[in-house]
Amino acid sequence: MRIAVAAALLPTALFAAPHLQKMRAQSEGAISQFSSAAAPANAYLFYYGGHVISNVKVVPVMWGSNVPSDVQTTMLDYGGQQGTNQHIGTGTATKAIVITPSITSTSITDAQIQSEIQHQISIGKLPAPDANTYYAVHYPAGMSISLPDGSGGTATSCQQFCAYHGTIAGSPEIFYGTLPNVTTDGCELGCGPIGGGINNVTMVSSHELIEATTDAEVGLATDNAPPLAWYDPQGNDGEIADICNATAGTITANNQSWTVQQIWSNSQNACVTGPASNDFALELSPSTHPIAAGSSATYTVVSKAIAGSPGSIALVADGMPAGFTGTFSPSTISAGQTATLTVSVDSSAANGEDYFSFHGNAGSVSRAAKGTATVSGGNGGGGGGGGCPPGTIDLGGGICLPTGCSTSSNGLAWAGAAFVGLMLALRRRRS
Repeated sequence: MRIAVAAALLPTALFAAPHLQKMRAQSEGAISQFSSAAAPANAYLFYYGGHVISNVKVVPVMWGSNVPSDVQTTMLDYGGQQGTNQHIGTGTATKAIVITPSITSTSITDAQIQSEIQHQISIGKLPAPDANTYYAVHYPAGMSISLPDGSGGTATSCQQFCAYHGTIAGSPEIFYGTLPNVTTDGCELGCGPIGGGINNVTMVSSHELIEATTDAEVGLATDNAPPLAWYDPQGNDGEIADICNATAGTITANNQSWTVQQIWSNSQNACVTGPASNDFALELSPSTHPIAAGSSATYTVVSKAIAGSPGSIALVADGMPAGFTGTFSPSTISAGQTATLTVSVDSSAANGEDYFSFHGNAGSVSRAAKGTATVSGGNGGGGGGGGCPPGTIDLGGGICLPTGCSTSSNGLAWAGAAFVGLMLALRRRRS
């Protein structure tokens, strides 16, 4: 049985390091409950076709009876709200389960954690998994958890990371989160609001829960393809909560306020805790087309009401790269209606895959969507308008990726992208 934890996707599309929730540097200062740290430039989550947890069933697991009492009582209140016509819907939770681990050491590895989860399932202490089950494992103070960092070294809890989520391959697969005690042991200085106590726990837990839900099998992925699900391949952006790491928000549920990790919204182009009172989303179907230079292709714009009554939505093609133009028919729709977007490409446009975006405006609410076009028969040069080599994609910031992330695409461009990706990864790891 193959076992893996979530791996960070480097710009070379190689999953070379464990996917960890990074600690915030102490020098960055305290996080306020409504901090708004800037998200990475051009952040955007792409869907690669992998598994998501449709109706997550959270099983809070306490690693022995010494897990802090406030964690044991508070984490009983996991819950979910109804989704909005999405593939991810209502979540549920069981009562917290206190296990008696067969491993008694206070220094444990991820491999031991995976084995213990399987053991506790086999003896009936933990419920058997299905496609929706997520085991959120909490640990007492004084526990040190480690795993390979992907670079030949070791990553340790409360030193390099706050938490992580992983996957145990099998039938069914087992989805789990490793949630060290973040109220002491040094984690309180870099995981959640400084001195936040239980707020640290809810912030870190919500980070891993939403990532496990939207990208359940990232640890098993080897390329920009299934089983990868929702992921941003640019730099070290990563998953839906990584883009907004260390940015806290507050939500109200069950008549109580909770500190949570903000998450990235493609449509709002921001880190958010939830929709506006009158909100909508836009997407393209299909989201990509091949287009010969000097011709055009049509995309269907699909609109959905997310909350309230958004009203009329004015569509604006304001994110077209050089050589592209976009027109809508009709140019104004209501939530739930569709429109046709015609993308025309000049004969002088550069060959390769290029991203474009557009907006919809309804009153004070503006929401974005993104699509791609693969241009042929035009000028040499890469897509993205950033001067990348032919056969590559410009992801911004000087990062060029081979189209399709294949090593067969322009060997020199691939080598250059691999070098840039490695240097960026090493620089960010050191920071």
